[in-house]
Amino acid sequence: MRTIVALGLASVLVATTCAQVVLGDNKGKVRATNALAPISDPEQPLQWSRRDFQDNTNLEIFGFWPAYTIQVDGLQFDALGNQVGLGGATTPVTITTVDSLRSAPYNWPTNFTVPQYLFRQGGAYTNENGFQGNRQLYGPVWIKYELDDSNPNGWNVAKVQVFAWDVRDIVHKASATKTRSFSDTAAPFQIDVYVAQNDPNPASNPQSDPNWTLVGTLSKANGTLPNVCEWNPNTGNTFGECSQAVLDYLNGNNSLNLKFHQDPTNDIWYSTLNVSGQSGIKYVALVIPQGNQFNNDTELARRDRVANGLRYTNITDVRVIAGPAGPEGDVNGDGCVDDADLLIVLFNFGNAGGQGDVNRDNIVDDADLLIVLFNFGAGC
Repeated sequence: MRTIVALGLASVLVATTCAQVVLGDNKGKVRATNALAPISDPEQPLQWSRRDFQDNTNLEIFGFWPAYTIQVDGLQFDALGNQVGLGGATTPVTITTVDSLRSAPYNWPTNFTVPQYLFRQGGAYTNENGFQGNRQLYGPVWIKYELDDSNPNGWNVAKVQVFAWDVRDIVHKASATKTRSFSDTAAPFQIDVYVAQNDPNPASNPQSDPNWTLVGTLSKANGTLPNVCEWNPNTGNTFGECSQAVLDYLNGNNSLNLKFHQDPTNDIWYSTLNVSGQSGIKYVALVIPQGNQFNNDTELARRDRVANGLRYTNITDVRVIAGPAGPEGDVNGDGCVDDADLLIVLFNFGNAGGQGDVNRDNIVDDADLLIVLFNFGAGC
């Protein structure tokens, strides 16, 4: 009987053997965004910018194309046929450190290099463009990603990592007269993370599409996104000053005592969401529901801000890490097939896919229940 049941389970997820990057590092691609600006045209609210800008110090061209976040090679088109990136350059970008970081107590070098993908951003026009603190939110923006397709059964997602601050504005001397670090393309206030096994409509909103599952939130409010900007009346800065806590963190006040210029790609600079119980995942979406940090900071909002730059909410790099798959029937991904997995299947019995659909045939039924029962106790 066990042999017969085992033969009937051939469609079970192929196990991954070790943690690996399945989005980022030239793996995966942009699937769709909720709005994308026509190339070279002025952006409209809720559009992801595709404009390129010339940096005044190192003459590097940077931009807000969404696909820059995943280091694509050459032109990239999303599932809707829109061109969403032109990237993939591997030449490191030389950062000319702002004066305040080159002096005591920081003593950073005058120059250091970062990968080009950290210098470029994926920025969305989320907030009103006006003076006297008029930075109200136009609405949420989202971007969907397709994970590495080398595993046709999808991935056991373990971590979603976002580089949620702008290297250029925090540590880079972007103009000859710049002395202090600040952000003029503001970091997100909140990022909601969704995953999906199936996405039949690329243009659908992951917030309302039942194929998508909310797995967690990164935010300034809960401390998982850095507080990048704050008002400092003593500097005469016309933007938001980078907070002392951020500068100290980048200067080695972190778990590894590591300064950013020594290793710009270390995991500690990323905002990381740990994910469990999500196997067979092929798509990940980031939703920015509250715009950037400026319009959520009452002190910054009441100040007279420079108009143009602060309308954007940017992210710089996105990575998704797939962890080792658990035993067959480990629905919640805790490494043990037990009562918790059985309950998930029972509570979702009859649903059209989603959690509990162990064999991913788009229905939670007897076949899924048999997989859990057959492997009950494995890994425990």
